[in-house]
Amino acid sequence: MGTPDFAAQFLIHLKNGPHSVVGVVTQPDRPVGRGRVLTPPPVKVKALAYGLPVLQPESVKDPSFAEDLTKWNADLFVVVAFSILPKTVLAKAKFGAVNVHGSLLPKYRGAAPVQWAIANGDKTSGVSVFLLDEKMDHGPLLEQREVPISIDDTELSLLDKMVIPGCDALDKAITRIEQGNLDSLPQQQHEMASPAPKLRKDDGKIDFSKPAVEIHNRIRAFSPWPGGFCNFADKIVYFRKTLPATISLSLLPGEGKVQNGHLFVGTGNGLLEVIEIQLEGKRSLPVGDFLRGVQNKDNLCFKTMI
Repeated sequence: MGTPDFAAQFLIHLKNGPHSVVGVVTQPDRPVGRGRVLTPPPVKVKALAYGLPVLQPESVKDPSFAEDLTKWNADLFVVVAFSILPKTVLAKAKFGAVNVHGSLLPKYRGAAPVQWAIANGDKTSGVSVFLLDEKMDHGPLLEQREVPISIDDTELSLLDKMVIPGCDALDKAITRIEQGNLDSLPQQQHEMASPAPKLRKDDGKIDFSKPAVEIHNRIRAFSPWPGGFCNFADKIVYFRKTLPATISLSLLPGEGKVQNGHLFVGTGNGLLEVIEIQLEGKRSLPVGDFLRGVQNKDNLCFKTMI
């Protein structure tokens, strides 16, 4: 059970492994892009390529969904980036369900653990495989693997780094279940749990009063969506790639300065170098190409959006 490309990688791993994949559950096809073209999720694309049956319930609480699952007679559900499952669904597999989650639980429970780990400047993250219960990312742990976070990691690059250790953790967890070794570890220190809520559009607003490092972390964490955006010349621009700068310039928060072809922007603490930038509705450009279209390069002002 899963939807995005990250989940599709685990389907590929399971399909190439020793176990029989009897079916796939994913979200319904959704309109995508400017043309609003109805597009299947990556997990569905891969499942159909394998000739696997696919269910796409609008709601996992629909009684007909649980009935359809009964026909598959599955031993175990493997859930990766999908949904909280009700007790009626969990009961449809002999051993219930395991979830592959992109954090070292109980840290970052929620829909966006990878993004919030990067946004908060964490140096490490990881993958947890645990038995699902009816609470959000709450069940007992079976396996965990630590994954380092680099200064230039984005959501997508960190997810890529999680696939191999995540597949290894999943294999070990399934083996433990097969062998009846369910001496799982309860998630200790529930009071230490931290939330990782679903991203909102407003999370991408760049607040130039914050330190450069914090702004950089949020921009790379929220790439590709919602991105890091601000106002420039009464238009919305996205900072697609940045770095905290080490040069010495005195700039007010949001004030831009071009020096030797590089664009630096002042923040509440330190300077931010903008490497790639995108005007809303246009394609992302290296900052040099973007600046060629700017008439007054001596008076650059980027504003936090209200």
